[in-house]
Amino acid sequence: MTSRLYADHNATTPLRPEARAAMLEALDVGGNPSSVHGEGRRAKRLLEDARESLAKVLECQAEAITLTSGATEALHLCLESAKAMGFGPVFISAVEHDAVWTYAARLWPEAQIIPVNRGGLVDVAWLSGELDNQRGQPLVIVQGANNEVGTLQPLNLISTKVRAVGGALLCDGVQLLGKVSVGQFAGLADWLVVSSHKIGGPGGAGALISAPGIDVVNHRSGGGQERGGRSGTENIAAIAGFAAAARAACGDDAVLDFQRLTSEARHGFELAVATALPEVEFVGHQVRRLANTSCIVVEGWEGAAQVMALDLAGAAISAGSACSSGKVKMSRVLKAAGFSDLAATSAIRASFGWSSQVEDGARLADLYLKAAARAGRPLSSQAA
Repeated sequence: MTSRLYADHNATTPLRPEARAAMLEALDVGGNPSSVHGEGRRAKRLLEDARESLAKVLECQAEAITLTSGATEALHLCLESAKAMGFGPVFISAVEHDAVWTYAARLWPEAQIIPVNRGGLVDVAWLSGELDNQRGQPLVIVQGANNEVGTLQPLNLISTKVRAVGGALLCDGVQLLGKVSVGQFAGLADWLVVSSHKIGGPGGAGALISAPGIDVVNHRSGGGQERGGRSGTENIAAIAGFAAAARAACGDDAVLDFQRLTSEARHGFELAVATALPEVEFVGHQVRRLANTSCIVVEGWEGAAQVMALDLAGAAISAGSACSSGKVKMSRVLKAAGFSDLAATSAIRASFGWSSQVEDGARLADLYLKAAARAGRPLSSQAA
């Protein structure tokens, strides 16, 4: 029996063995890290060891890290902190994840939207011009890499400009960690958010890295965990798994191995599909993007139908973000990038990861093209 093909790593990547082992060890510790007895102290030591390990990986001080239940909580803490510190005016890229987009719009209805090109790349010239004409302490919100298209944003340029005008940069770095060398983004943002389950750690753990002088403001009543930065008992097992996954995934050699593997798999997929399906468009191919991500549009072939067809054929892909309560809908990211309504409902994403095989790209292409033929999409004479 042929095994299923998993090509939805940008949603969640499978648990690494190193993370599983660390979690099992942590589960045997017991104790609440806020308790002062022996069991509590052991749990606290495990928590702080994980924080120190993450700090080494993320090239920051351990005190800069606030451990959270995941990226969404961390991002909301960032936004609330920026609001409490009085930053403004606010600029938010048009392609942010919904976890940022919807909450930022609630906190700052007057926020200005940074336009993007057809590849999802932010218009740095537009942003620079706007920042030069603003007073106050601007807040710029730009994700490091887009979850749907894979577009890598020019964080170095953006960070330099934002700091030159006395502003702050908030970066959703969830899709960067483990896929791009940490040295390419460490220290560029005033608030940086990363997540465990995107790098082979468990769900339910994330981290917020704050620059010196930048506060984490907690508006939730509770026990004041994380030096008052959040409320709620830390998930020790998930945090231990997160740290172990980060050690395995984020070293320079590990990142290079990831990039080689996933780029070969993606190239095999895109080459085979482009050869056989003339009407396909690969979104973001003209800009820098993550090595593992392929977002494709076949206009008029609904993304939801594509996902279901591939699922029945034994492969997991996605249409848009996986974080919309299991719903498949029009891609707000593609609409912002200038695609039509029809095209924005006709996009799917294939994303490869650490557990992929190079041949998964060609295998996925074969399943995809067979599904396209069944759906009545015209294939070229070169199609197998």
